[in-house]
Amino acid sequence: MMTTNGKKLDSVLLIDDNEIDNFVNRKILENSGVSDIHTFECPSKALQYLEQTTDIPQLILLDINFPIMNGFEFIDEFRKLEIAKHQIDIFILSASANPADIKKAKQKCSGFIEKFLTKEKLAAQLNSLVPL
Repeated sequence: MMTTNGKKLDSVLLIDDNEIDNFVNRKILENSGVSDIHTFECPSKALQYLEQTTDIPQLILLDINFPIMNGFEFIDEFRKLEIAKHQIDIFILSASANPADIKKAKQKCSGFIEKFLTKEKLAAQLNSLVPL
């Protein structure tokens, strides 16, 4: 059973413009016992969803590179939303090997996971979180 902040991980938002990555990551999450997974290929659509939903995700997995709004810009906009008052862990999930991206991810959110997602990588990152 995968947990975040001491609670069973049930709800995840995947934000990546690569349809195949989203499919594979969804399967990994499903096989890890996550039952509520929402997938977006555009950060602005994910923000619209988060503005309107009453379902609060426990975890957001976010790529960095998108055509219009990058992952870091998403985080800045997310923090302005009412839903951001809840404890939601955000991890950058990226193939970027740029040390500046990794450093920035660790400063702006819960951490950085190198693509491709595996159950083990996710568990290691979630286990490193300190419960509130």
